Amino acid sequence: MKDKPRVGVFKFSSCDGCQATFFDLPSLWGYLDFKYWLLGKSKNELEVLDIAFVEGSVSTQEEAEFIREIREKARLLVTIGACATSGGIQALRNFGRLEELSSVYPEPEFIKVLERSTPISEHVKVDYEIYGCPINPHVLENFVKAFLHDRRPEIPSYPLCMECKLRGNICVMDAYRIPCLGPVVRAGCGALCPSVGRGCYGCFGPCKGANVESLVSWFEQMGMSRKDVIKLFENENAYSEAFRKVLEGKVG
Repeated sequence: MKDKPRVGVFKFSSCDGCQATFFDLPSLWGYLDFKYWLLGKSKNELEVLDIAFVEGSVSTQEEAEFIREIREKARLLVTIGACATSGGIQALRNFGRLEELSSVYPEPEFIKVLERSTPISEHVKVDYEIYGCPINPHVLENFVKAFLHDRRPEIPSYPLCMECKLRGNICVMDAYRIPCLGPVVRAGCGALCPSVGRGCYGCFGPCKGANVESLVSWFEQMGMSRKDVIKLFENENAYSEAFRKVLEGKVG
């Protein structure tokens, strides 16, 4: 019998929500040999791995050093979730000054962080990215099964609008003039928000070839102010390249 793949699940600056998705998939545990997973094991040791799943952004010097160590040990490094792929909510501080943000802490001198909170790909080579906030357990399951059967995993790269069409949803922007990021956001959630009559707020990040400029123009034609448009993109994927341009005033 083929040896079980040696797996590590690692947390950086994040909320644990994406790595907790493994708890939704107990049927896979028997096929994986977890060598490192602080949330799921009491004994952990960093050793040579077949797959390293990494949640969270790099926000401290210790994290910057640890991700390089993980990369050296892992045959495949897979980032999971918006924090790891785009920087997460904590990357919103990248648009301001660190001194200003530290004023919310009573003793900011004890806060030791890097100037910016950044996605894993800014520090090491990433082999695959699984998107979402949190990630979809079905996408994670597909990835693991693809690895076990030596086939290429299917990670959606097309817009959320495709999922709306598949579900037969009425477009909330066309029918109700509700702002929606669906045309520029990656599919993967099953169009949860548009399915209940609200606009997508972008938790899976920009899709491949996202035409953010066109969508911003559409919002402005709907009568939205520049301030309200920016608010739509101030989410967990704000530091992604496509969304960042809106917050930096390079679109519109």
